[in-house]
Amino acid sequence: MSEFLKTIVTHVKGVVEKSKTGMPLAEIRHKAEAPRIIRPFREALEDTPVAVIAEVKRASPSKGDIAPDLDAAKTARLYEEGGAAALSVLTEGKFFKGNLDDLTAARKACHLPVLRKEFIVDPYQLYETAAAGADAVLLIARILAPSQLADFMRLASELRLEALVEVFDETDIEKIAPLAPPLVGINNRNLSSFDTDTTRAGRLATRLPSGTTVVAASGIQNAGDIRRHLKAGISAFLIGESLVRTEDPVGKLKGLVNSE
Repeated sequence: MSEFLKTIVTHVKGVVEKSKTGMPLAEIRHKAEAPRIIRPFREALEDTPVAVIAEVKRASPSKGDIAPDLDAAKTARLYEEGGAAALSVLTEGKFFKGNLDDLTAARKACHLPVLRKEFIVDPYQLYETAAAGADAVLLIARILAPSQLADFMRLASELRLEALVEVFDETDIEKIAPLAPPLVGINNRNLSSFDTDTTRAGRLATRLPSGTTVVAASGIQNAGDIRRHLKAGISAFLIGESLVRTEDPVGKLKGLVNSE
């Protein structure tokens, strides 16, 4: 794990401990297990030739503030109008300036399934995710031991959360292989150097079992990027920065989803 990831994980663990004092595990678990309407996440990605998971994102460690005044609900409505298949909402506060209120507001504002993008390091966060109304959750293979990843995938399933398991390299793919996650995200960005290689997802996708729904993430800016991934057999994309920076997210999204 890079020093950057270690720093984030350490910070997030501290945030989780504070959350536990504000709302004990028993209480958040009760909220998480309450009946709720689920919007199928993987199914939404497979229902369209080009599926964009459009991200609600205010900032990043590498780029600083991107859209600090972003309105999560308004953004979600625009993404839906533009043809997004699903939403991703960054909820980490210190480095990405997000929160769970963004997720709740975004989901209420549209009909799309919603992924919580967060550094999940504690089971408490999975209960928190379900209680907030998410349909799916990101699990980053790089920051979890194999046993943790297995436990988190199992708990997510029990809470009716689909797990998008993120990998970056061959080592991560070896780690997740025994678990055979149906949804795998391949991050084109190296979180140690922040360098982006948009050919990475296509190369690594060949190492995943047939039938895996693959999502390419990071560095996808335009129709050319989409078409390059389509040639590699990838038709689902998580796109954040280029969408929150544009003055016309509806037009930008329509152009992306019609890139085939």
